[in-house]
Amino acid sequence: VIPQASVGEVHHAIRTTFQRVNDFFVPPTNLIITHVRFAFVFLKNETAVHKIDLETFHRVKTISLKNYSCIPASMAYTHLSGFYFIQCQRKSLLHVPAQLLIDSVTDAVIGPNQNVTGQAYVSPDGRYIVTPDPWSSKLMVQTVSFKGELNLNQEIDEPINVSDLVFQPSFTESNQHVVVAASGSGSDLLFADLLSGRAEVLRSLKEPLSPQAWPWGGPNRVLVSSGLFGQYLVTPSVESLFVLNGKTRTPHCEVSDIKRANTVIWVGEV
Repeated sequence: VIPQASVGEVHHAIRTTFQRVNDFFVPPTNLIITHVRFAFVFLKNETAVHKIDLETFHRVKTISLKNYSCIPASMAYTHLSGFYFIQCQRKSLLHVPAQLLIDSVTDAVIGPNQNVTGQAYVSPDGRYIVTPDPWSSKLMVQTVSFKGELNLNQEIDEPINVSDLVFQPSFTESNQHVVVAASGSGSDLLFADLLSGRAEVLRSLKEPLSPQAWPWGGPNRVLVSSGLFGQYLVTPSVESLFVLNGKTRTPHCEVSDIKRANTVIWVGEV
């Protein structure tokens, strides 16, 4: 770990005590939550998540998931209800375990998140939790009420095999969001309005990398937004990069001769 990497020219690294690290999760900041104190570490083939203090890098607590036979694959968080959403690794093509919920106040495992399976994505305002269902062609949309209650709001038809998913502000409804999803097996892009559930498909963005051509894990077709208030998106194909206008839901331009450009970072907001 390199602390304060964004300031100064001389850096020092801290070697933590964690070994066999498979992944980690740092809850995102937003306009309300500007400082994050705790993060989570997953170790390979371990049915637990380790809560760490980001100021000292010491382990605060180990939360066991053994009762649910869950090896964590990813996490998400909404500050409105204080829930962590854990995606468990698939044991086989025929077995997709349910998401698990953890209470961020008590660090207690609440149990399965209804019948929702797959990786959870949380909107920037924390109001929507969207999960592409690996079993069906649906986007499971959950909402958090003003009382912090989690409810299954709607199921949006999802005619694509979702590789990656981001949120954009709605350009027609104030304080609302649109979810944008890229296909991992085809050339389509899905725009879905979270308020109405209305969906629209943008076609012919060329074929993505095959999963075999991207063996490092993560989505084989990334989708990156230009920021909290930005209207542009970027997604790659096999040998080019598409810049999309999320407001008009049309391609803005295609940059050719960029191969395997499956790692994208926006510098500043557009």
